[in-house]
Amino acid sequence: MKYLAQSVWMVMLSVAISVAAEAAQIVTPSQSSLSTGAEAFVFTPVYTISSPQTATLTGLGLRIHFNSSAVQFNGVTSPYAYGLQPVGTITADTEDFDADPLTDSYFVVGWVDLTARWPGTGMVPLNLLAASFQPQAGFTGITHIRTTATVTADAAAFQSTPMTVTLTGSPPAVQVRAFLQGSYVMLDGKMRDSLRESGVLPASQPYAGFGYNGSETASPALLAMTGNDAPVDWVLVELRDSTNPQTIVATHAALLQRDGDVASAADGATTLTFTGIAPGSYYLALRHRNHLGVMSAAPVVFSGAPVLVDFTAATTAVYGSTDIRLPAASVRMLPSGDANNDSKLIADGPENDKNTVLAVVMVDAGNSEINTNFQASGYKVTDLNMDGKTVFAGPGNDVNILLGNVLLHSANTTSSTNYIVRGSMP
Repeated sequence: MKYLAQSVWMVMLSVAISVAAEAAQIVTPSQSSLSTGAEAFVFTPVYTISSPQTATLTGLGLRIHFNSSAVQFNGVTSPYAYGLQPVGTITADTEDFDADPLTDSYFVVGWVDLTARWPGTGMVPLNLLAASFQPQAGFTGITHIRTTATVTADAAAFQSTPMTVTLTGSPPAVQVRAFLQGSYVMLDGKMRDSLRESGVLPASQPYAGFGYNGSETASPALLAMTGNDAPVDWVLVELRDSTNPQTIVATHAALLQRDGDVASAADGATTLTFTGIAPGSYYLALRHRNHLGVMSAAPVVFSGAPVLVDFTAATTAVYGSTDIRLPAASVRMLPSGDANNDSKLIADGPENDKNTVLAVVMVDAGNSEINTNFQASGYKVTDLNMDGKTVFAGPGNDVNILLGNVLLHSANTTSSTNYIVRGSMP
């Protein structure tokens, strides 16, 4: 046996010790139950002995049992040093020592004192060790960490209590990709980061007007990124109820990068984790402040590893009777033009987006001559082409992108400027 030599245990059993026949060595968990998602947890067995208590023992041999389908054993730290023997390797519990067929594996740890003084005077109750376990991806439910004795001092009785662990599973984790029409450049297949370059991209998420009051903030280092990972703008990534997609379950405000990756504002990681949300099936939605939003056609199953939802891919099905995304060669883009945030694109007529652009230009404090071709600089929802300026008329104006999306819509057979392009999100 790798964990303890059989001869050592035989010597241990042969040593005369002063423990009453009715005494029992007792092991209980420091925490009888806990609930965790994907986070590692620690099992700490606490040792004591029943009356009459004594410190004159030869030691203890302990098996620690676990379900290898539910948890992975990471190792032992802080073992009690007096009399410690080498920790054993993981062994299949083919003999079912703990009378629980689900706990299919165990490892052995033991303490031996041939002078019969273990664990030392006044040492009980004693934390024997800290065994770390990691929940297995995809497992949810209740499991147990149990202990049995390989041998006890002078064949004393052994009593133990299991630790009950409720594994709620890994929270949903997603990798999202998208392109925004307003900043997309066909020539290089990426988006411009003009908002960042012009210094108007805010450090804190800007979606309070959308009813989201998260505290996401990007560091100066992230806002200074250049190249493919340069931030283009803030977006909202949402999990929605699988039976009622109008219900938003959880939201992340994140940064959309030039290459289409959606990154965490906290650290730039392209995997977003919805901590505190149970694994399961959710619709995945992406929203932007002046582009029509998009959502997965069906609920996405989150059960462990991060799921990729690529809204730039034509093969990714989206919610709604028609795909509202616009083609750009082989990729797809979210359409720009929703200046008044009503999930519709309207160039003329009631509630049109063109007038919203005009109003911002006309009332700008710098537009003293009230010119329609004035450039209102800044981070504004009316900046439909995302160049850091709102322009109603003239070169680089923001109306043309709206007008093009309305006139060229496949269902606008009469090329009417008052045609309504409706968003597809519920």
